[in-house]
Amino acid sequence: MPSKIGEISKVMRLKRGEHWYYFGEMSSDKAKSLTFVPAIERGTQDYLSEVIEDGYQRPGSPSRMRVFSRYLEDNINSVVPPIVISSRDQWQFVPGSQNADIGHLEIYGPAAIIDGQHRLGGYVHLFEAKEIVCGIAFILLEGLSLEAESREFMDINTTQKGVPRQLTAFLENSEWAQIAWQLNEDPDSPFFHRISRTTVARDQLFALHSVAKQMEKLFEKGGISELDIDVKISLASQYFTIISDVWQQQWSDIEYLDDDSSNRKRSFEYKMLELTGLIAWCQLGADILHRCYRSDLSQMDWSAVSKLVAIAGEIDWSKTGKYEGRTGLAGARALAQEMELLLTQSSDQGQE
Repeated sequence: MPSKIGEISKVMRLKRGEHWYYFGEMSSDKAKSLTFVPAIERGTQDYLSEVIEDGYQRPGSPSRMRVFSRYLEDNINSVVPPIVISSRDQWQFVPGSQNADIGHLEIYGPAAIIDGQHRLGGYVHLFEAKEIVCGIAFILLEGLSLEAESREFMDINTTQKGVPRQLTAFLENSEWAQIAWQLNEDPDSPFFHRISRTTVARDQLFALHSVAKQMEKLFEKGGISELDIDVKISLASQYFTIISDVWQQQWSDIEYLDDDSSNRKRSFEYKMLELTGLIAWCQLGADILHRCYRSDLSQMDWSAVSKLVAIAGEIDWSKTGKYEGRTGLAGARALAQEMELLLTQSSDQGQE
């Protein structure tokens, strides 16, 4: 029998149909060693362990993990939904002596993360960066085959995103404003708490109506224009997450918003996070998402999106560079034209 690598106390055992599952809390300073992401390929984050063999998830986004880490630090008393993990037959429940459904878990190997890798990565980043230890609520599923585990992942990730009724009422059923506001409300979004319904605060980027207008532009082409709103929210969030990961240096201006010593946007070095950049990426994004959406499979080819984002973004984003003084819609058009040219040239070269 393998050696025990950990133990978690105060665990509750519950049963659904014929299957047992468990509620518990792990410590964020131990979470990295007790879990892994079953990823389809190596990612760019190093907060969580990844296992590629038999993987079925996209690699995690380091920017989303850092965003959630900042949220945790600013809201240390917040209640966060539990992550979902699979025991892989490495976590064993030991019933308590007084109550068989309250006991502890003995851990002999890492569990697979089914849902919540960005939340978990945020906890780990907060511990590694600030040595702040938090409890991480989890639901442990046991006895799952790899196929069943993958199916759980798909079920969770195709049903969990929704728009609250009170949000729909507040936004008077404007589809584009709903998408924009959900980007502000979702902790996994790269625009989490950066969009304002009223006056734009010093730690925010855009007004809601400005983002809403660009969401309409982003989803104006082809089959994606007919998708359900919750799917569009997910696509918009993932699209800008890719941009933030591929162009990390330009996106790093966002850190100035949380720096009390800086003069907010005047400290920005790049146009990426100005309204000019948002407009340019949405104008171009309409074409990118349209080209990469597989209507026969009802899914986006995110690998292809990443490649096009990497190609199109190879322009001068510096505020003091080629496009100095070019702002707003006119400035965005100039940026988008050069980005479109790069995509066209890349496509032509690929056909030669």
